[in-house]
Order: sequence, then structure tokens, then C-alpha cells
Amino acid sequence: MHASIRKYKVDPSQIDEVSRRVADTFVPRVSAVSGFVGYYVVDAGNGILITVTLGNDPGAVEQSAEIAAEFVRDELSEIEIERVEAAHGEVTVSQTA
Repeated sequence: MHASIRKYKVDPSQIDEVSRRVADTFVPRVSAVSGFVGYYVVDAGNGILITVTLGNDPGAVEQSAEIAAEFVRDELSEIEIERVEAAHGEVTVSQTA
């Protein structure tokens, strides 16, 4: 399994709107990617959003990163949002309940 983790800085007053748009528009797009496993958004406070995308292979998470960049550019252009960090790689430890 592979993961893509992105960190965004968002105006704190716009967190709810960003989350709504992500749920309504981005999630359906990324979940259609072949090899998609899961997607999570974490409100880390102080205007920081962290996203985690899981995929069965590197191609799935790389494609999710491309879709995310397009989504931010096309769907969030009027919202003050900045991707401040991104990384992807192989998941080396995984445990679920």
C-alpha cells in the first residue's frame, strides 16, 4: 500500500467551506482512481489541514496528487489556501481495528 500526505494552510474561517467542497467534489473524483483505497482530511487546528490518500500502488497516489492540484486550482481559486508540504511513499506499517 502507498500513501500521499499533503499539508495545507487555510484561512481558519474557510475550513468548513473547504471541507464541504472536498467532500462534495474532490472525493468522488479521487475515489474513482484505479487502486484507490481511502482518503482522509484532518483539521489540525490553526488553519492547518492534512490530507491522507491511500492507494494500492504508487500510480494511484501519484494520480491522486495530480487530481488534488487540479482541484485546488480549479475549485478553490477564490479561497486562501496554500499547499505547504507534500510527500508520498510506501506504507511500511499498517493496522486497523
